[in-house]
Amino acid sequence: MPKILYQNPHTNADGDNFYISIPKDWSGGADDEVTVIVDDVCVVIPQTIAGATGELIVLRLLEAMIEGDVIDAGDVQKAVEHIL
Repeated sequence: MPKILYQNPHTNADGDNFYISIPKDWSGGADDEVTVIVDDVCVVIPQTIAGATGELIVLRLLEAMIEGDVIDAGDVQKAVEHIL
């Protein structure tokens, strides 16, 4: 089950960065190293899956977004159909 955390990034920031809280019990935190990708979306990837094939990262991201009610599974299906 995903943990949904609503945060205002402006409440924890310095002149150059926003600091987003990640719960200490997050399973990816055990890696002691993560990859952070920032574009329109910020993605934090535990090192144990960062070296995996791109498909795994995409599928885990989509799974988390579906479970968190950010996107609908039907949206993913439509996107895949458009790509194909």
